[in-house]
Amino acid sequence: MNRKEFLHQISLLTGGMGMGLSNFDAKAYTSTPLAFTQNLAAGNVLVIIQMSGGNDGLNTVIPAEDDLYFSARPTISIKKEVALPVENGMYLHPSMTGLKKLFDDDKVSIVQNVGYANPNRSHFRATDIWNSASDSGTIWDDGWAGRYLSQIYPEFPIKLPKHPMAIQLGSVESLLFQSHRGGFATVFDDPNLFYQLVNGSVADNDLPPATLAGEELAFLKQIASASLQYSTIIKDTANKGKNIQSYPNTSLSKQLSIVAKLISGGLETPIYLANIGGFDTHANQINSHANLLKTLSDAITNFQIDIQNLGLADRVCVMTYSEFGRRVNQNGTAGTDHGTAAPMIFVGNSVKSGLIGSNPNLKVLDSSGDLKYQFDFRQTYTTVLRDHLGATNSSAASLFTGNFERLPIFKSSPDSISDAGSIDLANPWPNPASISTFIQYTVHQSQEVFLAIYDLSGKLINVLVHEIKVKGEYNVSIDVSGWNKGHYIVTLLGSSGKRMTKNLMIN
Repeated sequence: MNRKEFLHQISLLTGGMGMGLSNFDAKAYTSTPLAFTQNLAAGNVLVIIQMSGGNDGLNTVIPAEDDLYFSARPTISIKKEVALPVENGMYLHPSMTGLKKLFDDDKVSIVQNVGYANPNRSHFRATDIWNSASDSGTIWDDGWAGRYLSQIYPEFPIKLPKHPMAIQLGSVESLLFQSHRGGFATVFDDPNLFYQLVNGSVADNDLPPATLAGEELAFLKQIASASLQYSTIIKDTANKGKNIQSYPNTSLSKQLSIVAKLISGGLETPIYLANIGGFDTHANQINSHANLLKTLSDAITNFQIDIQNLGLADRVCVMTYSEFGRRVNQNGTAGTDHGTAAPMIFVGNSVKSGLIGSNPNLKVLDSSGDLKYQFDFRQTYTTVLRDHLGATNSSAASLFTGNFERLPIFKSSPDSISDAGSIDLANPWPNPASISTFIQYTVHQSQEVFLAIYDLSGKLINVLVHEIKVKGEYNVSIDVSGWNKGHYIVTLLGSSGKRMTKNLMIN
């Protein structure tokens, strides 16, 4: 948190007093903070499962009718005869019988070929990209979920809701929940152990000194008070909740059983994060990957059955992600090395069951011989935010570098992906702008593109793009610091015949 934001939060805490705490009310940091009205869709819950290490998508959702797949993987490919058919010539790994049953029951949506431009193959950097939702060449120090929760809880961390804003099962808080105002997640392995850790702790009720450091001390006491508050609520809801379904004895199943128990106990937390590691399968992949996928499938399946029996399934969606896929060709140690695009899996009553996107194209690869991505991963985030968590178009777009087209993941999502010959224009961001703004547009098929800005009288102000563009997403940065204040029209015209306009305000 920078100094400016810190002083703003302190002014909230002290009722606008700012410097000097001689009249500071100690109850401000010892009493239970007030809850906010959550701008969430009908109490919906998102459960994110991080598959750490880089999951091999080609052996998870398998093109088992493509001869090139078997040529690239002579010893680690999964034969069609043992794989589990889904649709359109694609199959699930044979160890994922539970997920196959859920797919047949119309509760699984699989988005194929998810990635981003100029992919990074470092575990650490790629994970940061997925958690922050930045471009490949941009480093952000906050997470997309943290930015979203900042919108939902604008007075965090001075005033907190009664229930935790996010829960992570683990030990070290993920970048996913970081924001410029701090981390939003409560992190623990077990609710009772978490309670025992802080049980008996007492908030410091002494009045902070009327000094410069007194403001910082008051702030820290407020955060300590929140930790004590949440430990009790988590323990109480865990004790009220229950699991009807029996879970396998694995770490991921334990995590999801805790999530089900907390939701059934009445916890109002909107986002949970669970983790399963081990997907860095450089050697002897065939057995280890099968065990990992069985663990994943069994955990999700029993969680879905549990929340279904508890009457919660209409509110809950599970989403999986991994930092990258694996190479198309197997390596010399019967494994696969770091790759690019891979599938994402969504599970819940509210999803549209089926495959989204084309099957992996093993003929047309990128310059490194890896799969080309079809969908930007931020399209999946935008879809979840808007169609499951209830975010508006503008609030979702503000979390990223502009608008990302939604995918038909949920029953409330668009029915289809944009036509191949179309173009799309996002709202300029920021808007209004005073110094600079970004304009993002998408070309779905190679064509001539004309992007320009006009004033309200129709006078041409600036031609930004006038050339043939291949399929992809593009960003244009504009310096508007010398422009006259007022309204402008951004126009995108493609040779396919489609025309789109967006308003831009300069102040």
